[in-house]
Amino acid sequence: MGSYTSGYGARWGTLHAGVDIANAIGTPIYAVADGEVIDSGPAQGFGMWVRLRHADGTVTVYGHIDSSNVSVGQKVMAGDQIARMGNRGFSTGPHLHFEVHLGGENKIDPLPWLATRGISLGVERD
Repeated sequence: MGSYTSGYGARWGTLHAGVDIANAIGTPIYAVADGEVIDSGPAQGFGMWVRLRHADGTVTVYGHIDSSNVSVGQKVMAGDQIARMGNRGFSTGPHLHFEVHLGGENKIDPLPWLATRGISLGVERD
C-alpha cells in the first residue's frame, strides 16, 4: 500500500478531489472493487491513469501511475493488479492519486466510500 499523505478537500485554492498514497515508483496498484476499464493511458494533469466503472455506475480514478497493466474494455476484479505507482503529470513525488465519482461525475471523499468496503488508509501523514 503506502503512506496516506493527502486527503480530499480544498488545497491551494482548488478542490483536491481525491486522496494521495505515497510509495516507491513501481509499487503495484490494485483495483479496490470489481469493474470495467474505461480509460488506461495518458491523461492531462495525471500523466497516466486508469479509470474503472463499477456496476453501480461509480467511477474510480487511479492517477500519476508509471505503467498500466490493463486495457480499455477489460473486466477486473477487486484485488487485481491494474497499474504501478509513478510520478507522472503534475506530481510532487511518487504516489497514487485516487478518486471516486458517484454516477461517473459527482466527486466524493474516497475515505467513507473505501470504509464501506472494509478499506482504511489509516492516519494522514505529511
